[in-house]
Amino acid sequence: MKKQLTATFLLLSIGIAGSGQYDYSKELVGELGISLNAMNCNTDVEGKIADPKNFKPSGGVYAGVLFRQSLGLRLEATLGTVTATDTRASKRTLKRRNLDFTSSISELSLLAEVHPLNILHNADNAPALSLYLLGGVSYFAFNPKTQLKHRWIYLQPLHTEGEGFPETGRPDYKLSQINFPVGSGLQYKLSERFVLRGEVIYRLLSTDYLDDVSTNYVHPSLFDQYLSTNDAALARKLADRSVELSGVPANKPGTKRGSLNKDAYYSVDIKLGMTLDGSRGSINARRTRKTIGCYMF
Repeated sequence: MKKQLTATFLLLSIGIAGSGQYDYSKELVGELGISLNAMNCNTDVEGKIADPKNFKPSGGVYAGVLFRQSLGLRLEATLGTVTATDTRASKRTLKRRNLDFTSSISELSLLAEVHPLNILHNADNAPALSLYLLGGVSYFAFNPKTQLKHRWIYLQPLHTEGEGFPETGRPDYKLSQINFPVGSGLQYKLSERFVLRGEVIYRLLSTDYLDDVSTNYVHPSLFDQYLSTNDAALARKLADRSVELSGVPANKPGTKRGSLNKDAYYSVDIKLGMTLDGSRGSINARRTRKTIGCYMF
């Protein structure tokens, strides 16, 4: 997945860099940049939308074009991590459930951006500070895991809720899927060459298994039927971890383990971009920069 992200991004970057050699009436501006992010999630585990302790650093690169400083399209590659734990849940039932997960995230997004206020301005006279809206589609890979006695164990191969077992009728979940990012941001033109962005992007997922938790507990005997001896032993321990707190299983087969609500993850991003256009010598653009007191590179 990481190799695919790199190859796709490089191809688009080359195309956008090449577009900087042409003059589209100084209306189409290319941009390349980097992103430093804090990533978090909203899943069945822990049950909190924003636990500050769960924010994890992430980063990425992007390439895009902006038409008349108003309508944009960009490709962005992001690598990050999401995590949550029932030990910090507010509800007692979740604390007793005692589940947790961590997952790496590899994402390739195609995003459209709209600057509503800039639509009313000429491109050369667009304000230095601009609010914009984001929306698009992403292809992402994840792989939930947890720790048992200081050992990391990937959860999807253990079928902790009987995914793929005939008795449950639940299909295996795929570790690469589509999501739908939406968000908003602020863009500030530092100079004729550099742009600073701040964004919040929320990803709507089509899966409820980002955290490997979704439906009900299954009978432990099913693990012995469909898994190897070692994997079955691990699945029994990790499907119901309430035993670690009480000494005995607190959940019967068929009782609720998750919520069935789709999972989500999101990020708070700071981006630094470099524009690739031929309009830096525009008289109106220079006057605008001088007005706001920006240094021109």
